[in-house]
Amino acid sequence: MSFWSLVIICIGAIGSCHWLASLISYQPEKVQIRWASIGGGASLGYIFVHLLPELASGGGDISQAVEMSPYVPNALTESLLFLIVLLGVLIPYALGVISTQNPSSTQWAGIVRLALFALVNYLYAYSLPSLLTTGIIYGLLYTVAISAHILLADRVLDKNHKKVFRKRFRWIGSAALILGAVHAAILHPISDLTLAVATAFVGGGLLISVFREELPSPNQSRLAWLSLGLITMISLLLTATTMHAHT
Repeated sequence: MSFWSLVIICIGAIGSCHWLASLISYQPEKVQIRWASIGGGASLGYIFVHLLPELASGGGDISQAVEMSPYVPNALTESLLFLIVLLGVLIPYALGVISTQNPSSTQWAGIVRLALFALVNYLYAYSLPSLLTTGIIYGLLYTVAISAHILLADRVLDKNHKKVFRKRFRWIGSAALILGAVHAAILHPISDLTLAVATAFVGGGLLISVFREELPSPNQSRLAWLSLGLITMISLLLTATTMHAHT
């Protein structure tokens, strides 16, 4: 299988989740909680075992690669990357607070949320080819984590804002994925700095989504299913890391 065929399959898997979310939202609440627990566990495993450690260890390499070290210390580069993660957490949270506390701002907050939704989808697809070049297994696990995130977050959108989600969000999300993949194909490979910034912002959005939407409330959570998703993702990541270290 060619490299770009694999990219297309991964993008197709992620994009299909925008449309499968409607099926999940029709399932009984017990089934939805079970899938949310598995997906939340898998996403947590990916974030804390691979994504955040990669950002922490990669700051110095990025600083050297783009010749920033004479001007920006390596430690500061790492801190700036985590600042981008924080922005990925803070922006969606702030939009939720503003729209909840100020009903009159709902329209513009909805527009900003839609733009952010499209941006994150674009960054998923834009960064995927470069992640696959660093390690196919890592890229595939990234696809699994993002697919779980989209499927479960979109199921909440479909449940609470069905008309808007079906008429706008899933169409724009799918279009943004295609645009990001095309951009990556035209300008591939992207720089290490660009990849790190995109991954950091996506990681922040993934992090808040896991805690706010994908992990059920304590009185509904299913620890067994959460543990299944978490342990499975961690085991696959550690296996991939071990194999990569011996190549």
